[in-house]
Amino acid sequence: MAKSARTTWRLPRFSWSENATVCLRSAAIACVLLALPAGCGSSPDLPPLAEVHGTVTLDGQALPRGTVQFVPDTSRGNRGPAAVGEIGPDGRYRLRTAGAEGAVLGWHKVRVTATEEPTAQFPDPPSILPSKYNSADTSGLTAEVKADEDNRIDLALESVGG
Repeated sequence: MAKSARTTWRLPRFSWSENATVCLRSAAIACVLLALPAGCGSSPDLPPLAEVHGTVTLDGQALPRGTVQFVPDTSRGNRGPAAVGEIGPDGRYRLRTAGAEGAVLGWHKVRVTATEEPTAQFPDPPSILPSKYNSADTSGLTAEVKADEDNRIDLALESVGG
């Protein structure tokens, strides 16, 4: 009579720290996968948005990197989440609010930040803009976002007076 082959499956044994690492990784991956659908498209809780784009210049030259942020101006009756856009190498930006294209309608205070290119020697590089532009309250920049219009809002920054 022939004996049947029997396969025994064994799970690898991990130490407690390896088990914790595996659990944390699995939890992190699950959170990312659950969050992906929420970041796509606009949320029904967002107020009306309009597309906003433009170019940022410093002393007449395109700002090659940085971030633009439009903060609704509550002193002018505007409310809602801020809109943010990355500045590309050509100085252009496009705003997004909570994963949706555009910015809340109405008046905004504008903030612009930009730093030197990070290097191994300077991983936390200094700003290339005057400090006044780092805050929407001190930048002196304002903009109105309007419905059904081409909201091209160019921002001309100056290195003097910051």
